[in-house]
Amino acid sequence: MAAGTPYFAWIDATETTFTSGHMRWDESIYSFSCEQNEGDPASLTITVKRPRNVTGDPVGLLGPGRKIWCWFSLDCGPSLFKFRGRLVGIPTSIFQELVTLEFIARPFDVVAQKEALAATLRVLPYYDEVVIDPDRRADPEVVLEGYTRIWHYDRETHTLTTSDEISGEDGLVEFDGASEGGKVFYDGLGLELSGGPLSRVDMYAEYSWTQMAFGEVEMGAEIVRAFGGGGSGSHGIISTYTVTAGDWPKTGTQLGDGWFVKAATARNMEDLTVKTKSSSSTTTAKWWDGDVTTVNYSESVSYLREFPNGLMYGGIITSHTDQTTYHKGKAISHSDSTSWTDQFVPVLNVEVSLTGGYKAERPCTEFIHFTMFADIQHILTDPEDGEALTIDDIKSVDLSLPTIEGDPSTIPMVDTARRSYITTPRGNQSLQYLLAVARAHLMKRARVVEITIAPKLERMPEVTLRKDCFVSEPRIGEALGKIVGYSIALDGSDGRIACEIKIGCTIGKGGAVATTAGTPTYAEAAYTGADYQVFIGRRVVAFDSSVGYEPPVAAPDDDGLNFQFPLRPEDVVLGGVTVRNGPQEHLARINTMVAGFPVKVAAPRFVFVGTPLQSDPQAMLAARAKALNDMLKAAPTRVEFKLKNMTKEFTSNYPIIVSELKIPTGYNLEVT
Repeated sequence: MAAGTPYFAWIDATETTFTSGHMRWDESIYSFSCEQNEGDPASLTITVKRPRNVTGDPVGLLGPGRKIWCWFSLDCGPSLFKFRGRLVGIPTSIFQELVTLEFIARPFDVVAQKEALAATLRVLPYYDEVVIDPDRRADPEVVLEGYTRIWHYDRETHTLTTSDEISGEDGLVEFDGASEGGKVFYDGLGLELSGGPLSRVDMYAEYSWTQMAFGEVEMGAEIVRAFGGGGSGSHGIISTYTVTAGDWPKTGTQLGDGWFVKAATARNMEDLTVKTKSSSSTTTAKWWDGDVTTVNYSESVSYLREFPNGLMYGGIITSHTDQTTYHKGKAISHSDSTSWTDQFVPVLNVEVSLTGGYKAERPCTEFIHFTMFADIQHILTDPEDGEALTIDDIKSVDLSLPTIEGDPSTIPMVDTARRSYITTPRGNQSLQYLLAVARAHLMKRARVVEITIAPKLERMPEVTLRKDCFVSEPRIGEALGKIVGYSIALDGSDGRIACEIKIGCTIGKGGAVATTAGTPTYAEAAYTGADYQVFIGRRVVAFDSSVGYEPPVAAPDDDGLNFQFPLRPEDVVLGGVTVRNGPQEHLARINTMVAGFPVKVAAPRFVFVGTPLQSDPQAMLAARAKALNDMLKAAPTRVEFKLKNMTKEFTSNYPIIVSELKIPTGYNLEVT
């Protein structure tokens, strides 16, 4: 048949392959229009003579048993332009002699196809589920936010795919302006700006997790050192005037936010039990004249079972009597009674150990910010007036929880003890996703030039929305862009077929971003490799070399605890361990206090209160003992240290250095 002949065949839904048998005229076509725009399925509108049966009566197009699928084809000369679709809606002008039918090349299983395709696109870095609300993860439309892609419906197979909005996947349709088929009609040419490009994207994102870790820190030796003592391993001896084993913290005692005593021991090194011993003796003296004098001696002494180091003060004589009975000038009996009490303040030596346990649950948030500029041609008089887009609603889920419930392998942090997320390999993918989203916005908005051409009919079979188109025409120069729409139509009133292709051209300046190795901070790069150490000024190229960025260096604004290594006392104690009212301070106070009592020292051991006793020694003894005890109770020995908070919240800021986005030059406005 001649070029320009349309064919129309009613078919069953299962007839998905076009054959020569479909080149028939099941309806008499008066006019038709087939078109497809980016993101939509192709549609066909045909005007046909109203169908009638053999008796000449009108036939209902939507009646029971009627086929609603069709194959439409148009002879374009070298090949056929084909369309398969199904009838949608009620035909218009149904009571007129000419009836308009509308068909759409939309798959009946479009939902299933879209969901299946979306599942293949949920891959990093173009899709990052940690910043997608769980309720939206099943939405296929969300998956394209990090891509410069759009849904594409094949007009023949109804297969759903995606197509890049900047560069087509299926090749190039070329109109070179020189060859016969490469020329376009003069009247069909058009050029317009679809809108203004974005000059930049300001991106803000928050990544949050709970830093979780548990463990223990040996604190005993650190405490012993604060007392000036030593020990072995986690044990040691402390010496005080007030602390006994009973005063030492017990296992389970809270030590601070997230801290508790995991294990503790305390043992008094001396036995301060008071013992008593008594002794007696009798001595008989016979005088020359036969008289006898009997001397009885008895002693009762209370003492400490072990006598530790300490302060011994002179004993206070509490009573003293001396009486001798004489007969015939001779002493026949003698009574001498003395009672005294020694005062002793012992140094208490206690062997101790203490292990602190911690359970860290620290809310952490990292704030990411960068600005991505588009390297584009300016279409405004003042380049500074370019439009900017701010994206500040990106927030992650809890990165310390699995994205798939019950599957710990899906925890984004991998190790919840980490101090930073964005600097990890997984965090770097999240950063690349942010770059992908910003890049997608800038790329799509840079496609502001729309060029419409009217090609010859013979070129239409090769046109799809998955291809690029090159046009060379004296009035516009050269243009390269993505096909964003096409149409082919026959006007029954004049029999002319009109063809149209619309392409979208970016107005970037072209070029590519180069990788920068940066300066190693530890050793030569050849020695350790690129991923072992930090590189200052290192730039990584992302995607298609259109943009680069400097991977952030871990610099969390926290207290410096690294739970991925065993913690030491110096890691967790703020300002060190301090002993208040230690033994030296107590010694000075005790000496000052005892020296103030009005007693006389008669011998190194005894303190006599006059001779004979002129005051109440028991009251004096009690007063001195009470004063010592009150002083020690008022200023007990205390061990003070502050542990880093294991439940504190931390936030860190990471400004990211990003290169300009290199955008292809689809159309050069500066030379037009």
